[in-house]
Amino acid sequence: MKKLFTKKLNTEKLEDKGLSPKGLSTKRFRIKWKLKKKPTIILSIVTVVVLFFIISRIMMPKAKPDIKYTALSKGNIVNNINVLGQVKSEKSTNVYTTLNNQVKEVNVKVGDAVKAGDVLAVLDTTNLKNEIEQATATTDATEANAKVELDSRKKAYEDALYLDNNDLNKEISDTNATAKGAKLNLDDKEKVYEYNKVLLQYGEISQQDLNKTKIDFENAQSDYDKAVISLENAKVKISSDLSTAKNNYETAKINYDNKSQRIALESKKKQLEDCQIKAPVNGIVTSVNAVVGNPSTGSLFQIEDLEDVTVTVDIKEIDISNIKVGQKAEIKTDATEDTSIDGEVLSVESIAKKDNVPQIQGQGESQSTSNNVNFQAKIKMKDLNDKIKVGMNARVNIILNEKSDIYTVPHESIVQDGDNKSIFVAEKQGDKYIIKQVPVTIGMESDFNVEISGEGISDGIFVINDPSNYPVGSIVEISGGEPIE
Repeated sequence: MKKLFTKKLNTEKLEDKGLSPKGLSTKRFRIKWKLKKKPTIILSIVTVVVLFFIISRIMMPKAKPDIKYTALSKGNIVNNINVLGQVKSEKSTNVYTTLNNQVKEVNVKVGDAVKAGDVLAVLDTTNLKNEIEQATATTDATEANAKVELDSRKKAYEDALYLDNNDLNKEISDTNATAKGAKLNLDDKEKVYEYNKVLLQYGEISQQDLNKTKIDFENAQSDYDKAVISLENAKVKISSDLSTAKNNYETAKINYDNKSQRIALESKKKQLEDCQIKAPVNGIVTSVNAVVGNPSTGSLFQIEDLEDVTVTVDIKEIDISNIKVGQKAEIKTDATEDTSIDGEVLSVESIAKKDNVPQIQGQGESQSTSNNVNFQAKIKMKDLNDKIKVGMNARVNIILNEKSDIYTVPHESIVQDGDNKSIFVAEKQGDKYIIKQVPVTIGMESDFNVEISGEGISDGIFVINDPSNYPVGSIVEISGGEPIE
């Protein structure tokens, strides 16, 4: 009875509170329904948001990030050929000597800078000095004797000439007087003989007397003939003596004027001076063959003049028609690093040669192998650089033509439609960049770039480098408000 009461009492309490078992069951159902309905609403809302986002993305044009472009600005375009070459001196001097003396001293080494007149080496002069001493004594004595002989022969000739010109030669005078006397005697004997012949006809004298005068006449004739011959002989002798005196004088003069011994002596003195091997030009010593103790034969030194330096390069056959004397060039070496040295094409050989000279791979390359025909060209260095050494390898950029203060873009930026050419630019519209097509005119071209001009071409516009990836009207996304390179 007690338990039943208790249960009843509890029921009453519940009813008093409006929580009867019936009411309690109804409330629990409502709570459960509310809990089941809430996740469905949330899921529906999420689904709607997602669908809206997807539809928005589908309907909105897609932007392409990381666009590659060229920010247009005026510059220059260069068409060039890059080659490798070797630094050489246009004035290479080999230092020789005609002497065969031993080398006593060597004063320079490879790489030394020398000036004209600097002593490069000294040869041994011991024997040469002895020869000069002996030759000096002999030459002095010979010249003194020749002077005495000349004076003597000159006087003899002048005396003989004076006597001949003034008929003062005694031998001529004597023989001439004898001839004159013989002539007078002959004339006298002839007269007597002719007269006696008349007397004989008249019987005034005998035949014996006539014969005697005849003999006297004939003897006088003989004496005269001999006198004439003697006179002629005397004249011939005097003329011969005069000629001999003249010849002797001239010979003495020739001997005196003969300076062969003196020249030989001076030559030895010159050899003595030449025993100091001097630099004939300014430059750098690039070869030393002189060795102390060895004979001084062959080329002893080589000097390169760095005041006149060129780079010798090989140009490929396909490029040679583009290379002209006077074209500008830029020269670089490992020693000068990024410093560019101005140069110009000095000469281009017209005869082909074969050589295996490696070439720079890249823009305007002029490759050369043993199978290629090449032409040699020389590039003159306009600016001298202390770091440049003869024999160095050099990289040469030969400028075929160039243009400045123009707009250029990569070749890939050009869109061609028949004869029409255009570029794609990223044009800013609000906070977006829209691809727009702009017609252009093409100008000078290089291996990488091309000159453009036309309406709307100006500084700062963004030219699309790869227009095939961006249709006209498409939106490109710009990082930070600027195109991304």
